[in-house]
Amino acid sequence: MPYAADTASIFSSNTVSSVGGSKSIFPRGATFSLDTFSVRFPPRVRLPAIVGSLLTGAAAFDPKPYIRTFEHALTRLAVLSDEREAHEHELGSAVQRAEAQHRQHCASLQQKLDQALESFNQLESRIDSSLDGPQASGASREAGGAVALHIGGSLEELDRQKQHAEDAKFLLECWQNVRDRGDLSLLDGLRRLGNDEGKVKCARIAKQLLTISNRLDPNAANKVNGRKVAANGVNGVNGSKPHRTGHDETTELIEKFLERLETDLLEQFDEAKRQHSDEGMRECATVLYDFGEGASVIGRFVNQHDFFLDRGHMTGDDDLADQDAWDVLADPDTELPGVDGGLQALIDEVKLVLEEESFSIKKIFPFHELVLVRFIQRIFQQSIQQKLELVLEKARSVSPLAFLRTLHSSRSYMSSMVEDLKIHGLTEHPEIASVQASTALDQQLEELFVPQLAGSAYIESERKSLEELYGSLLYKFSLYHVCTSTIRRIMLTPSVATKENSNHISRRSDTT
Repeated sequence: MPYAADTASIFSSNTVSSVGGSKSIFPRGATFSLDTFSVRFPPRVRLPAIVGSLLTGAAAFDPKPYIRTFEHALTRLAVLSDEREAHEHELGSAVQRAEAQHRQHCASLQQKLDQALESFNQLESRIDSSLDGPQASGASREAGGAVALHIGGSLEELDRQKQHAEDAKFLLECWQNVRDRGDLSLLDGLRRLGNDEGKVKCARIAKQLLTISNRLDPNAANKVNGRKVAANGVNGVNGSKPHRTGHDETTELIEKFLERLETDLLEQFDEAKRQHSDEGMRECATVLYDFGEGASVIGRFVNQHDFFLDRGHMTGDDDLADQDAWDVLADPDTELPGVDGGLQALIDEVKLVLEEESFSIKKIFPFHELVLVRFIQRIFQQSIQQKLELVLEKARSVSPLAFLRTLHSSRSYMSSMVEDLKIHGLTEHPEIASVQASTALDQQLEELFVPQLAGSAYIESERKSLEELYGSLLYKFSLYHVCTSTIRRIMLTPSVATKENSNHISRRSDTT
């Protein structure tokens, strides 16, 4: 019967495709309903018709395809059921193991927490009983205080160790990044945080990275001031350019980063100075000391000082126009009038500035001795020396005596100023000045008068002054002798004069 064969094939294909095409854990087989049979079979084919055809013997009904389809579906369902049960059993075992481990871990943590709480409670009870107990004796109080101090010291030490470990970890991460990938993003991010602490920490870590790079450099022994040289003292081989290695590039990268960081720290120092923040300036100066022993920050502080920005007292010569004062200096019969007024005002100002600024230098710079010495050098060499040269040149143009008097008064007044500064102490006030500051003051004082006192310069000035004084004292006597000798020569030789006149008259008559 054609309809029966077609129906069996349709049922088989639906069952296989439905079973084999599913991807879930529990695949579903073919589903059958009355609607399925009503759709698949033509309307005229119905069960009474099939039964009627069987009774009449028109065609034989073959149930084997239907039986095979159902057997296959049942077999597949049994296999899937076994797989589901095995998978469910496996998942259940895993869940049980995980739950057991979780319970064990929670119990362990609870036990440790209980132990920590118990230890803390015991410690607190001991401290309270030893310090605040009604019957606590002096010895027990001292013992409790010692315990508390010991615990506090231990906690501080642990905190320092923790911070040291974190810094070491961060340093290693930065070194690994810059060595392997040339990446300084960690340090650059720390630098861009904008706060003072971040930049200070960044500078310290960068200096440590440079130190590590130099120590790990295999060619460190062949470097002079960071540049690679050969055994004969020239760069590379036979004077050629040295071969750049990865380690050289790493060192160069760190050095460029340090240059940018130094610029940022100097700008931060200037900003703190504008805000009158001594603490911020001190932090920047402390870090910048590692950059060439603080030369950049010392130069920035000294160059931008108000005393040097105002140059009116350095080059002005208006106070040198008083000619009467210079005439008094040139007169040997008058007493020494003292140091020049403009120079005296400058020296007094220098003394006041050094005394006041020394306090700020000590608060801002941990290495205040270096800054003070540099500040003293700059004041003497730039301001005092220029003014002294103007005064001495003016005195030299007046007379040698005026020059010597001005030189003596200037040196005496400056020596007195130097001694007052030593007694004041500057950064060591109220104690006397340190050895470095005293040495710098004496050295600068001597260097100011080197052009006038070195070699035979002073002896030559004294010789000219004595000649001029000797000539002025004997002026009348010399003039008298000159006049007397002239008159005597005229009186003793009249014939010679007459003869010369007659000869002159005869030459004129001949010419006519």
